[in-house]
Amino acid sequence: MTTAPDLAPNVSRQPEPNHPRLARRGAPVAVRGLAVSLLIGLVGFNGWWFARERHPVPTLETAQHALGQGHFAEAERLLRERLRTRPRDATAMVALARARAGLNDLLGCARILRRVPDWSGQRPEALYRAGQSFFQVDHAREAEACWLELIHEDPLHPVMPELYTDACSELLKLYAVEDRWQDAFPVIWSAYDRTSGVDQLGWLVSRMRPELERVSHLEARTHLIRYLAADPDDIEARRALAKAELALGHRPEAEAQFLECRKRDPEQVRVWRDFLTMLLEQGDQERLVDLLDHPPRSADLEPETWFFRGMMAEKQGEWAQAKARFQKAIELHPFTPKYYFRLAAVENRLGEHASAAIHRKRTQQMNDARAQLASAYNDFLASQAPEATPKRPVRATAARRLGSICETLGWARAAQAWNRLAVEL
Repeated sequence: MTTAPDLAPNVSRQPEPNHPRLARRGAPVAVRGLAVSLLIGLVGFNGWWFARERHPVPTLETAQHALGQGHFAEAERLLRERLRTRPRDATAMVALARARAGLNDLLGCARILRRVPDWSGQRPEALYRAGQSFFQVDHAREAEACWLELIHEDPLHPVMPELYTDACSELLKLYAVEDRWQDAFPVIWSAYDRTSGVDQLGWLVSRMRPELERVSHLEARTHLIRYLAADPDDIEARRALAKAELALGHRPEAEAQFLECRKRDPEQVRVWRDFLTMLLEQGDQERLVDLLDHPPRSADLEPETWFFRGMMAEKQGEWAQAKARFQKAIELHPFTPKYYFRLAAVENRLGEHASAAIHRKRTQQMNDARAQLASAYNDFLASQAPEATPKRPVRATAARRLGSICETLGWARAAQAWNRLAVEL
């Protein structure tokens, strides 16, 4: 007996609503929708870009005419529109900086000038002007960066001699206020090497002047407070302010500045060194030892580090260790009289009297040379007077004497320059 076929649908074979086959059928719809959306978006973007670019780009002549008429806001609008399509246009950047300066925004002016491309022939002057603008609004750190970049040798972009000299002079003004002659001397010699004749002599005299004349601490303090108000992260200005406060007898203020420097940059070895000097002068041995035990990573390259370590060893009666540390300080900087003086004192403790006598003599030689420096310098200045001046010192003799003093003090480059000048005279 045959059974009739089951015509009922096989429910078990029907795919479930969430079956992967149905999902695959819906996928192309979603992809097509996304593609259509992207296409519409691209068409809209291109339409917007086309409409935007149809506007004529302002010419430099139009913008510069507005500048010349004193319409600084209008000039800025035109120049920004031009830079939108030509972002590397150095001439437009310089003109925009002038517009910002005309609107009394010197900080904005300086930051625009710093963006002038490296390949542009206007870059050196832009850096110089940027430094000037930064300096006028007391951003000393950024001004220094501009001028240092300017005097950095680049054979492909030579700097005009006058511009180079002006940048060096501006740096010296800043270093004089911040008492940073360690940084000033390389700048002086760089300018010296690029000049000749009277100009070169001027730079040589500039090398000697800070050894005899310094900016007053009160005047420096006034400038430094302004620098920090404009740029609180300027560590060099803060360190210089701490030293000025200390010299004026404001010890709590000096300590507060040193601590703030340490907080902002604990690896600044100059801050650490100057703070140690203050604690040593105060006789605060406990804090001195604690600070000495937590040096910056580069402290071992600083001769004062070994001097302070020698002082601590000397106070503890560890004579051999103190001697080794003072010798290390002398190795790093062999022309500091106090290092020889302390070494001689320790050698006497160790019974090494002959060696101590040699080091005492070396100390005396350097101290004597330092004492004679002012008179030798004044004699040279007097030798520059007209020949008819009575009792005018001989220039060559005066220069040779300065060379001898510089050699004793370890200023090899200055000694060489003065001796060469003596031969030329």
